[in-house]
Amino acid sequence: MPVTPPLTRQFARIFYGWWIVLSTSIICLLGFGTWLYSFGVFLKPMCGEFGWTRAMTAGAYSLRSIEGGVASPVVGWAVDRYGARVVIIIGAVISGLGFALMFFVESLLGFYVVYGVVLSIGMSAMLYIPAWTVIAKWFSRRLSLALGVLAVGAGLGGLVCAPAVAWLIINYGWRAAFVVLGVTVWVVVIPLALVVRDRPEDKGLSPYGLPAAPSPEAQPSGSAPHEKQAPERQGAVDFTLRQALSTSAFWLLAAAFFCQGVAHSVVTVHTVPALTDAGISMEKAAFCMGFLTLVSIVGRLGFGYLGDYVTKRYLFMVSYGLMGSGLLVLMHAGDMAAVYFFVALFGVGFGGMVPLMPAIRTEYFGRRAIGKIQGFMNPVMMIAGAAGPILAGHLFDTTGTYRTSFLFTGLLMFVAIVVIFFARPAHLLPTKMGE
Repeated sequence: MPVTPPLTRQFARIFYGWWIVLSTSIICLLGFGTWLYSFGVFLKPMCGEFGWTRAMTAGAYSLRSIEGGVASPVVGWAVDRYGARVVIIIGAVISGLGFALMFFVESLLGFYVVYGVVLSIGMSAMLYIPAWTVIAKWFSRRLSLALGVLAVGAGLGGLVCAPAVAWLIINYGWRAAFVVLGVTVWVVVIPLALVVRDRPEDKGLSPYGLPAAPSPEAQPSGSAPHEKQAPERQGAVDFTLRQALSTSAFWLLAAAFFCQGVAHSVVTVHTVPALTDAGISMEKAAFCMGFLTLVSIVGRLGFGYLGDYVTKRYLFMVSYGLMGSGLLVLMHAGDMAAVYFFVALFGVGFGGMVPLMPAIRTEYFGRRAIGKIQGFMNPVMMIAGAAGPILAGHLFDTTGTYRTSFLFTGLLMFVAIVVIFFARPAHLLPTKMGE
């Protein structure tokens, strides 16, 4: 009989779900790093070439958020119907095409259509919704940690991609930079998507933490025997989409996520322009944005780990407090020491809420229709991503400063603390479980 090499045996002992976490994490690194965290790097060069105001240019980011909210229910349905791997591959093809088409943009309308619609449709299908959904199906125990590891990819994306995009723009121009990004998406994402399997049963496995080959009716609600879980998970059941929509928990979570979406979108779009306005070079400003996402890894892993043991609402309150405090620091930042203090506070806080969002939705509503539930919560959140950058850009165009924008978004995060406190788990009434 052939002898299996020791290294191969070691890899074979790794639960296959962790390979899915790794592949989707790298996909998120590239997707969020180029599409989300590099937007602010493109903002001033495009404003300079076309003479657009910052509010006008930020409108493409806002349209991206609107499109993402509209597409999310469709993406969630498609993931539940056709599987995450198929949806990710289709999203990668469209995303690469969207980046390539940016080379030909000559008008604000063209920018909105390509970046705000075509590219955003592709990224909506390629990134978090399919990744969150498939990981929720592969992990019962250590779900929050798995989602934290997934979120590390997006955090590294800002560190890697924003400075790289700044270098491409300085040396080759923004049009060529977009083409390079499109080709990179095709080359990297499509092969990685082939690693994804939609259910552990497809490989003869059970979700991580559950006994081997349990029947669907016999599966526990999400906790392994003798495994300490967050208190609110105990006794959880699977909601249908209609049942989730009828709960106050769904809408309170959406309201809290709305507040965090405003803060995150304002920081993502306007931090680099704000720093360059203060006399910092584009390369250094892009590095600060990348450094923020690097710092966020502390929150992504730390809060992701704690989410398996601590009530998630309380972790959200800490996360939101850090984000709000960071924005208040940025409002008065006059030197790089203050900027780095903002990066530390906001980065850890923002990073912490990333894995907690899908984890708390799975904890509250179960796994049965998690793709649809996540998809239908995003349209509520899209308003935040759409309004935040335009409002901040308008305030800058009229006042010449970002101070008012940072003050408003900072205070909004403290409102989110109150909202999330009241978002307690819903109780499923004894109704028919049909969709």
